[in-house]
Amino acid sequence: MRKFHALFAGEGAFYDAIVPTSAQESGLRAAKNKIRDHLLRGIAAASTDELGLPERVSPRFRTQGSWAYRACVQPAQPSQEMDWDYGVYLPVEAWEEADTPRVAASAYFDLVERLLGELCEQEGWRPGKEKTRCIRVHVGQGAHIDVALYAAPKEKFLQVNDRHIEFADMQKAMDSAFNRQQILAEAYEIEPEQDWDDFDDMMVATREARWERSDAEAIARWFRDQADMQGDQLRHAWRDLKAWRDFQWEEGGPSSVLLMLAATRHFQKWPGRDDRMLADVAHAVADAVLHDYYEEGIDPKHNFNRMDAEARRDAHHHLTQLATVLRQAMTEPSLDKSTVLANLRRQFGTRLPHREAEIVEDHPADRVRSTPAREVVAPKVDSTYAG
Repeated sequence: MRKFHALFAGEGAFYDAIVPTSAQESGLRAAKNKIRDHLLRGIAAASTDELGLPERVSPRFRTQGSWAYRACVQPAQPSQEMDWDYGVYLPVEAWEEADTPRVAASAYFDLVERLLGELCEQEGWRPGKEKTRCIRVHVGQGAHIDVALYAAPKEKFLQVNDRHIEFADMQKAMDSAFNRQQILAEAYEIEPEQDWDDFDDMMVATREARWERSDAEAIARWFRDQADMQGDQLRHAWRDLKAWRDFQWEEGGPSSVLLMLAATRHFQKWPGRDDRMLADVAHAVADAVLHDYYEEGIDPKHNFNRMDAEARRDAHHHLTQLATVLRQAMTEPSLDKSTVLANLRRQFGTRLPHREAEIVEDHPADRVRSTPAREVVAPKVDSTYAG
């Protein structure tokens, strides 16, 4: 039996090639901060006249999605982009009887879209195609930021640690005006890991002028819990599958959330063996994408598989091929190393390193070390008496 874990994990391996560089992250973070600062001023100034709120309010902001999960991947094809999901949270004191904010979703959406249009002109960015639940801004080559607009009951909004008060106190000791402004702006960032008690009442504004319930925090909290239990290899599984999907489909394929949910449900640790882990996960996810997909821990009524029947069959075919290639690479002795490597690179692309030397025999001692730990029931020991 062969192993080729070093092609996927370690220095210069596939995982290194798909994780965003520090320069890419810095560029996206700088663009995100410009959006935050512009919206912070603009929404506060318009909160009474345009949004009809009883008093001036300042929104807060939260990084969401793959950057919050630490699971973003670099694009595999020129037409693809890295995305940064960014939530804008508005505290709303008055709600209708139907459990929706009195603030008009259309007014909120139109205001933020106008403000982002102004910023695009200033920065040389361009607006993205119209999306139902967010406003997309292309902020540079190969990157965009999706801004989603939320409303929360004011009392729940204030449950978040009031960090801006702490920062306001800190800034009194600062000499630099720039640093004071920067600290105060960053005070309105909600940490991705910071739980907001009971997000059930969170609503997201849509382009169709409706408020809809949002499951964004429920998904984030669920995955953080799973990653804490399973460790970084789970995050490797999801990132590897996303990067594989982006190489196989220029557009379409199973969604990132579906891949994450299905991979997590069927994940099993293989210490030091990302190759075996991926083979098992791909095989299980191939069956999962054929059916409606529900997750009890998030929302038992929400179907996370939005693909139609044809797209489901196509995804199943591709994932079955992936699982087959991985398993044959490990178990088929008639395949030489060059063929194994060529087959793997047809699945993952040229970001998988061309290093035949990393395809090695799996010795019995290696199998013992990499075998997942299993819980063993303690034997029953009857009471004994001396003498």
